[in-house]
Amino acid sequence: MSRPGRRDSSPVAQSTRIFGPPAPAVIGTVLASFVFVIVLEFLVLISFVGQRLWNHPLMLHDLVFTLPLLGWVLVLAASIVMVARIVTTWLQLTDVGVDVHGLFRRSITMTWAEVGRVVAVQQIDRGASPAEMLERSGSPYDGVFVLDRGGRRLVNVSGRFFGFGAQHAMVERARAAGVEVRDIELITPRELHALEPHALSFIDRHPHLVLLGLAAFYVAHNVLTFVIWGL
Repeated sequence: MSRPGRRDSSPVAQSTRIFGPPAPAVIGTVLASFVFVIVLEFLVLISFVGQRLWNHPLMLHDLVFTLPLLGWVLVLAASIVMVARIVTTWLQLTDVGVDVHGLFRRSITMTWAEVGRVVAVQQIDRGASPAEMLERSGSPYDGVFVLDRGGRRLVNVSGRFFGFGAQHAMVERARAAGVEVRDIELITPRELHALEPHALSFIDRHPHLVLLGLAAFYVAHNVLTFVIWGL
């Protein structure tokens, strides 16, 4: 079995390709979790540590007084899940089919005969949305969406999280297996959703709404911390 980033001339290696998250994706995920857990929660942490609230008689005994700490623990748990989900995800392409595995995600094992089609989008025009600010960094595709026969998304082979080689390999393997590959040069999220309703996730379709929700959570959490704990 071949390993990511290595070439092997054996027949088994040629028929099996394994892809995992590249180093920039791992580093970016860890840095993002640091921002979520430490930087954006600085007021919560400085209040907790500065006032030595672990010794406060109400801590863990009064729900309202403990709410700021519970909110931080929730952020920490979500960040750990996010990092583990991205770092441990791996994609395997064989002559038989596609496998996707990783922690905190649904494992997928499907033969090429069960794959409905592959939608390879070179550029998704999001205008000036926050999602567009995440540059493709030379990726040949904004997304390679693998759909089952019912049109439901199995996996989005993102160049950012699997590497550009994984995108090329997915398209080539699908074509070789006789799977329909739909090439799209430029399309908006709305048009893609109309064409393939299940290709884009909720976050892909509504990046502004997701960022607004995150901002509202952090503002509310910090205000709540100030009201309950003070400084």
